[in-house]
Amino acid sequence: MFKHPIYILSILAAVAIVLFVSCDPFSDDSYREYVVLESYLVAERRLPEIYISTTLPADQMYTFEDAAVAGATVTLHVLGEADEIEQSYNFIMTDPGVYRSNAIHIVEPLRTYRLDVEIEGRERITAHTTVPDTFRVIGQVPETIIYQSDRQLELTITPNMNPGRQNVYVFNTIADDPEYENLTPFYKSIYDNDDQSDLQDFRNNASNLINEGNFQIDEEGFIELRFPWIGVAFYGDNQIVTNSLDRNIFDFIRSQDVQLGGSTLSPGEIPNAIYNIEGGIGVFGSLSADTVRTNFSRP
Repeated sequence: MFKHPIYILSILAAVAIVLFVSCDPFSDDSYREYVVLESYLVAERRLPEIYISTTLPADQMYTFEDAAVAGATVTLHVLGEADEIEQSYNFIMTDPGVYRSNAIHIVEPLRTYRLDVEIEGRERITAHTTVPDTFRVIGQVPETIIYQSDRQLELTITPNMNPGRQNVYVFNTIADDPEYENLTPFYKSIYDNDDQSDLQDFRNNASNLINEGNFQIDEEGFIELRFPWIGVAFYGDNQIVTNSLDRNIFDFIRSQDVQLGGSTLSPGEIPNAIYNIEGGIGVFGSLSADTVRTNFSRP
């Protein structure tokens, strides 16, 4: 499974399953090892960690430490309009498979970044991402909302222009008090009470993909997004994070949904997950985000 920083909001929590059911190496008896990348640039934040590992055979117990790759040469480039390199940042391994940069660089929206990874004896790995434009949640957010009442949480966000495509969003709800007694009815019904260590899995709860084309856009370009009730796992105080996704994360999530049962295709027809990485698999993506708070009270 990929290890991911908390601000990525757990949208890739099931990626290990996708790796095992979607990659060509697992479709027959001959296993081929792949290098796995994972990193996410967040607009207006510092450079993130880059996680580098390998796939493992399906019959082998997975831990990131066992799969971690050492000795990689990792460079992140900021590209200009003609894809020329304007700036470059080197990353060094600080923990097994975890690479960080000491450079002070704030990720710029609407800029394209290229990641190059070289590992001795392997094909060079390259990936690109164009960082989504920033946005802000505006207007007054209610301090308290009654769960599943007629008053659904609506968030108005400023325009964020991403040339060539519509914006795609994911909501995340991060609970302040992830206790069993605070679970909403749906999540209480699917939670295994015999293993309360898994309760934290519901603390950071992601929505499905939300396309801006499904919502009202006013003359000034402001978008009104309705927060889905299925996103509320716990009563009480919650952070509501709105994330605008780049194409790489969008492609991975929509193909992941097919892999994990969000499709009527038969197993033999299910396509591979979309990685958008040359020479490896995984996700090198970017997003912009804004966060508000509210309290979901019991009906």
